[in-house]
Amino acid sequence: MSADIFRRRWLGLFALLSGLIFLAPYLIRVLVSNSGCHDTSGACAALEATFDYHQRWLVLAIALAPLVVALAGRTLTAGVFVWAFPFALLMMAGAMPLLAGLSDIRSASDAQALLELPAMLPTLFLLVLLVALSAGSEEDGNAAAAWKALLGFAGGAAAFVTAQAWLPGLATLPWIGPASPPLDGWLAKAHAALGITAQLPQLSNTCLIAFILAAAGLMASARGSGGGGYKSAYA
Repeated sequence: MSADIFRRRWLGLFALLSGLIFLAPYLIRVLVSNSGCHDTSGACAALEATFDYHQRWLVLAIALAPLVVALAGRTLTAGVFVWAFPFALLMMAGAMPLLAGLSDIRSASDAQALLELPAMLPTLFLLVLLVALSAGSEEDGNAAAAWKALLGFAGGAAAFVTAQAWLPGLATLPWIGPASPPLDGWLAKAHAALGITAQLPQLSNTCLIAFILAAAGLMASARGSGGGGYKSAYA
């Protein structure tokens, strides 16, 4: 998958996600009003709560399942599938609490509370990776290959030190969720053994900055070498 197609794909899917989140409450009201639940006390409220719970995961599945496929195709084309695809899946899982909570935004305070969730950090890593993959070249030179390696190293370090940010999201997923507590314990022991437990917030910010800089370097090298995706969008 070319960088240009990938960029259009993920931007379109995020637009679809936004539209579905906006329309879902209205669709739920229509379904509840036509369900005949008014004859039983409390039935409509229970039905609305059930619809609300399931629509969150349905909306996320509709938007994110094609994104996973697009990520697989793009990372294979860019030659970074080995690290970038698992990293993207991990960050996507970590972002779930934030993505699922978008439908709850009713005021500025709701948005502020959502931005303060630990899931904000994996969401930022995911967005930076999407932007970086959108600017890659299918015929990279040595400079671009070096930036990819640096980006992969920064991603691996980020996955390790930001575990407390993405583990809560991982725990919400079906089938995979039960593996979260043992993984949490193993990573906590690894952090303690290295003596970095107290420094994890600072290290997380450092890894984010390094990841952004490596992504910027990759984008610049792709443009400098006439990389297809970046040049076609801005030339």
